[in-house]
Amino acid sequence: MPIATQAELYPPNPREVPPDLTAPTPAYKRRAWLAFGGLVVFVGLYLGLTVYLGWLSFRLIYDAVTGGSAFFGLLAAALPALFFAFLVRGLFLVKHRRDESLVEVTADDQPELFRFVHRIADETGAPRPHRVFLSARVNAAVFYDLSFWNLIWPSRKNLEIGLGLVEALSLDEIKAVVAHEFGHFAQRTMAVGRWVYIAHQIAGHVIVSRGWLDRMLHGLSGVDIRIAWIGWTLRLLVWALRAVLDTFFLLVIHAHSALSREMELQADLVAVSVSGSDSLIHALHKLGAADDAWDRASRLAI
Repeated sequence: MPIATQAELYPPNPREVPPDLTAPTPAYKRRAWLAFGGLVVFVGLYLGLTVYLGWLSFRLIYDAVTGGSAFFGLLAAALPALFFAFLVRGLFLVKHRRDESLVEVTADDQPELFRFVHRIADETGAPRPHRVFLSARVNAAVFYDLSFWNLIWPSRKNLEIGLGLVEALSLDEIKAVVAHEFGHFAQRTMAVGRWVYIAHQIAGHVIVSRGWLDRMLHGLSGVDIRIAWIGWTLRLLVWALRAVLDTFFLLVIHAHSALSREMELQADLVAVSVSGSDSLIHALHKLGAADDAWDRASRLAI
């Protein structure tokens, strides 16, 4: 019996797909622009505070050096300079998605898999994944490293394919699930949706992350009480700064929550446009049982 070619194995696309099936709905556009507005407010506040504190630090240091009272001037500049460094640090944070259980595969290792994945990406109008990883989970996901600068330059996206998912689904159902993941970043969806998602993750990471400043202030607060009060005061000021940013970030969270469901529906429509509705429905039905079986097997193994 002749071996089937990749073209023969690839599930066919549905016929007579409405041309406007994946077009963003008015509700999607409205909520996307609302989320965009909230992000503009947050990013403007963050960058505005950073620039102001940098300018204030420079002026105080300049006046101290040129005015003759260097010691007290530099002492006065220390606080805004500290907060300036804290905010600048957030601009260079990178959130790495590392998972030791993932195994990377390449086109040389699995050429058929890569042709399959690349064809789905091309059909959905999404960028091809930068790297592909296999896992034991019942899962398929697109993930990437995040930094503040991804608001301007898009990050390269990686694809995780769970072997549990491959075992539980047929080929057309796998195509539907992977197409759904690509649908979140497809070129046919609004670019602002991708921008909202990335900025949401980055902004949350900037606010909740802890680094050298927190460790320094924690150590300063634990020494002699004659010095510890400085650490307590600075920790209070850092908390107040984070509270201000977090309050404005709530605008982003509420707007993004309203958008999230629309984004999921949009990704479903992208998947349906290349795989049909039956494949996606059957996949979702099977994945519930497969995920439950995986959880029970994992608990038993532990």
